[in-house]
Amino acid sequence: MSILYISARRFKAIVKAGADWVFQNRELLNRINVFPVPDGDTGSNMSMTLASAVREMEAVREVSLETVVKAAAWGALMGARGNSGIIMAQILSAFGEDVEGRQRFCALDIADALSRGVRKAYRAVLRPAEGTILTVIRETAEAFEQSVDTIGDLSLLTDAMVKSARSSVERTPLLLPKLQEAGVVDAGGLGFLFFLEGMQRLIQGTITANGPIHDETGFNENALEIPAEQVTFRYCTEFIIKGAQISEEALKNSLAAMGDSIVIVGDTRAARIHIHTGQPEEVLRRAADFGTVSSIKVDDMLVQHTRRLVAESSSKAASVVAIALGDGFKELFYNTGAELVLDGGPTQNPSTSDIIAAIEMTISDSVIVLPNHKNIYPAAVQAAERTPKRVTVVKTATVPEGISALLAFVDEATCEENVDRMEAAITNVRSGEVTEASRDATLGGVKVRRGEFIGISDGKIRCSRLSAEDAVADLVEAMVDPSHEIVTLYYGDSIAKEDAGAVSSRLQERLGDKGIEVYYGGQPYASYIVSVE
Repeated sequence: MSILYISARRFKAIVKAGADWVFQNRELLNRINVFPVPDGDTGSNMSMTLASAVREMEAVREVSLETVVKAAAWGALMGARGNSGIIMAQILSAFGEDVEGRQRFCALDIADALSRGVRKAYRAVLRPAEGTILTVIRETAEAFEQSVDTIGDLSLLTDAMVKSARSSVERTPLLLPKLQEAGVVDAGGLGFLFFLEGMQRLIQGTITANGPIHDETGFNENALEIPAEQVTFRYCTEFIIKGAQISEEALKNSLAAMGDSIVIVGDTRAARIHIHTGQPEEVLRRAADFGTVSSIKVDDMLVQHTRRLVAESSSKAASVVAIALGDGFKELFYNTGAELVLDGGPTQNPSTSDIIAAIEMTISDSVIVLPNHKNIYPAAVQAAERTPKRVTVVKTATVPEGISALLAFVDEATCEENVDRMEAAITNVRSGEVTEASRDATLGGVKVRRGEFIGISDGKIRCSRLSAEDAVADLVEAMVDPSHEIVTLYYGDSIAKEDAGAVSSRLQERLGDKGIEVYYGGQPYASYIVSVE
């Protein structure tokens, strides 16, 4: 049977089917790592992002193509984790840009939306690279556009998309030498292929439209915490209102006395609300006067994991939000001047909504965000665009860059001056890490055996040694040049303080004129993180 258009019901069904197929294959995606270290989370990131999109669609009471598509776009954006999640969110967001008043999408509409989505996805990534999910999506969109002039049947076009995506995924190792060396395809691109295959399976009748959408468990959904003595409004409350003529101004006025950090995003028919309050039940009761309340999420901030410096007023021109994983790193960021530290790193990416909540909790109207990882940067940018505060995301790609940036921060300076100072500071930092290999591989000419310790800097494996101490010594030697003055070691939660001290002494003997500093980072994903400057 030919399919000539997509209605609200069909859109919801195919997104749900695609999301479920990604979830079922998430462990395979997680196992595909360019480097042989146990930090694969692409499958988890994509499945959590898509599950969030499905949850928002399920919450829609007044079903139309517009409400369903916008709900999916919003849910994906708010639940987006990592590069792959952000990119998937951009694709869904593109479908919501030209949906007003429509009852259905035809093939040409889908072609236009995919093209917009490709452009949005490339803009969302800090450093776009070919041979990744970006390439797979772009080539799939191009194949769809070339076929749409002669084929109107969406079932046949879906087959063509799957075929193109599969071919593109198979070619990713030819575009990224790191993939070829590791003997894997790009995990994000493969995840997008699974998403399309899920749609195809539904269309072909392999699965039904009413199958369950699974969700991840065991991930940090509540990334923020403040001490009990500092809490004024204890509950972080989020929900959606659906109605006919929702007035944002009237809604704000009604809720203003109930809490702070109020964020309202949407239009007259659907709005997403975020508020910190001491009376979540009363907030929801008042909100019900404006329409149907759904997708309710109430988090007790007393059981979350960070703290906030609270004051009635502040002379600071800007607040700093840093993202890092490890108790030692959190303490370092707080001691260096961060107002709030959010959990996040290579193995745990905070969502856009997590970062928005962190931004909204700061006491200044101007906020500087230090993402400290390339996969977190896109979510931070999305968060910056969706808060009434003035937010600047500094492009810190590592935790040492974030610490150096924060050391350049001056309370008395303007936000713009501090951004300039911080951006200048990170240009002088080189970062690396030592971690345990999870499998045998040969990458960049370095032969790695499972259980050995590998040293990585500038995206390349520099050495592989039987002990972490030897790996640190060789990595630092590869990173340091005569212009560097200080080498800093941050040891992880698996390293004893005495062992870190022994490594420091060994480096001092080797380097002589360089200053060696050692701090506890507490990171779970690397034995040591190294910076030279």
